Amino acid sequence: MLTFILASPAQTRKLARVLAELLRPPAIVTIEGDLGTGKTTLVREILRARGVRGAITSPSFTLAQSYRGREAEELHHLDLYRLGAGVDADLFAWDDYLGPRAITFVEWPAAGSEALPAPDLRLELAHRTRQSRGARLHGEPPVEHAVFKHLVAQGIRMTSGAEAGEVRA
Repeated sequence: MLTFILASPAQTRKLARVLAELLRPPAIVTIEGDLGTGKTTLVREILRARGVRGAITSPSFTLAQSYRGREAEELHHLDLYRLGAGVDADLFAWDDYLGPRAITFVEWPAAGSEALPAPDLRLELAHRTRQSRGARLHGEPPVEHAVFKHLVAQGIRMTSGAEAGEVRA
């Protein structure tokens, strides 16, 4: 697990560019955190960095938005905040958003936890100050190592868990 501080919106954009560069299909990325921690902003910046042009809208009311990246990969952004666990999750068209050419970003993944495959990358965000966020990233060791190297090169400070603030999902 990596723990770090995103001291500003500019550092959140740097994290997005790092993740956009490192992620390859197929991948599932879950993003957890309270309202307003920047989950949608982070995904929007990753999509931009992967070549999506035009409007990138939040899937808060539609549950899902899909895009094509510059390498013709499928990019899906799911927001499960309004999806009820149980029947709603069972009826959701998961197969439409998972596949060998897909990178799927899932906000509020708990609602789909029974049906959703294990994520390749799990990111937790928490409020620290009005502008900064504490973050934890969970992934396979080679992925964490690559992210670590890129974040340090971008000037993002790695921390102990306590220093980043309570990060909870």
